[in-house]
Amino acid sequence: MSVSIAGLIGAAIGLYVGWIDYKIVVGVLRAAAERQKQQSGRESLLGRYMGQLQILVMAFSLVGFPVVGYLAGSSLAG
Repeated sequence: MSVSIAGLIGAAIGLYVGWIDYKIVVGVLRAAAERQKQQSGRESLLGRYMGQLQILVMAFSLVGFPVVGYLAGSSLAG
């Protein structure tokens, strides 16, 4: 299997989009955890597992988006 330049460009774009997606999703999760903590006065379930959720979101964003970008780039450009 040969590596295509178009696929690599698609993977780079997918990595960038995945990084942006990671930042947005983690920001939303942190805000929700902080809101729940202020409302109830104690740490919520979301706050307790925030570290694991960040790792999970990072794994999906920084691995999934480049794979899809590579496949899209290589199939569209040939």
